[in-house]
Amino acid sequence: MKKCAFILTICLFLIPAIVGHTDVISEPLDFYGQYRSECVFLDRSFVNSGNTPVPVMAAPDSNKKLAVIESGEVIHINYSCLYKGEFWGINFKNYVWVRLSKLLVLYDYVAFEEEHSEELYTYKGEYSEIKETKSAIAWPWPGADSPMWTIEDLDTTNFKALHAYKDSEGREWGLVTYLYDSPNIWFCLSEPLNRDIPVFNPSPEPMVWKSETPHQDIAELERTDSPSVLTFIIILVIGLVVGTAVLIRVFWNTNRADKGREEE
Repeated sequence: MKKCAFILTICLFLIPAIVGHTDVISEPLDFYGQYRSECVFLDRSFVNSGNTPVPVMAAPDSNKKLAVIESGEVIHINYSCLYKGEFWGINFKNYVWVRLSKLLVLYDYVAFEEEHSEELYTYKGEYSEIKETKSAIAWPWPGADSPMWTIEDLDTTNFKALHAYKDSEGREWGLVTYLYDSPNIWFCLSEPLNRDIPVFNPSPEPMVWKSETPHQDIAELERTDSPSVLTFIIILVIGLVVGTAVLIRVFWNTNRADKGREEE
């Protein structure tokens, strides 16, 4: 009986530990963490061009308003998702969500590539001008209203353009997807330090964003987290009770047999 009591005591101590462990498992993830695979990389900036402030939310499925985007204010969106037929975007800097139908997207390198997709090609040159200057001026896209900044001491050995574009004056431009923490910037490969290149592709007015990437509507996905954890807890508890009962019965029968042999 002492053995039975010892096993039962151990089992009773294990129950809170099991329940506590399942509590950790069942702790809900944030919306992006839970539906990361349904979110699509975007990396574009949007502006509130209306007169009404646009709320930013804790999540697409939340009623918690964290702040507002005032008229004329710009927000960068890292990823987009579809929830109940509406496109939402997340800003990682402030970790907020906003309904994209309430904003307009700014013209950028993505819009330029969409407009000039048939004119883009693989650069087969030697980056000779870049290697000579070892510095270059970054542009948001070829022919933009103004350059962004100058990058000094370029690592010309690893400098590579994803694809290139030639303007009407014969200047070659190259898109570099990532360089010194600066993603998706253009360089004039022919004139890397010329800040006075005439504007030939000025930024148009912000436009309505239309996704060309298929999205899975998250609201249509089955949410099975809570039932599965509850089932897991029930199975553990039942298994623990049944296992304890079996052990008690085994040791009880063993003790009776031992006593019977002693009496003989």
